[in-house]
Amino acid sequence: MTVEGVANLAIKVADLESACTFYERAGGVVTNKIEWEGSLRADVALGALNLTLFTRAIYEDAVDLPVEGFLHPALFTDDLDKELEGHDVVFGPVIVSGPFGSRRIAFVSAPGGMRLEFMEQIAPAASRPMENSA
Repeated sequence: MTVEGVANLAIKVADLESACTFYERAGGVVTNKIEWEGSLRADVALGALNLTLFTRAIYEDAVDLPVEGFLHPALFTDDLDKELEGHDVVFGPVIVSGPFGSRRIAFVSAPGGMRLEFMEQIAPAASRPMENSA
């Protein structure tokens, strides 16, 4: 088992449009604003930092969460089942799909009252067609 990288930091926001406007003004690039898993979500590239904004966490029914704030880091792993061994799993594993492709994900409790999301990529994101430049 190996953590291979950080996908993003997940942030819960009450107003997705206002949050996207804030990050755009801060120099971020907002993409993938969609309805997803009972929530609104958007990705933000802010320099080397990737954020994903949610109006509701996918695991919100399993954990008490504030109305807004930091949710978790999302970490890629090469073996989700091994990564979960010995952890207190609070949600998952489940398979989710979206603009990122398909992933098998799970959330575990971590010190400091936070969670870690471990994810295993199972299908790549669909490639976007080239725009007609003529």
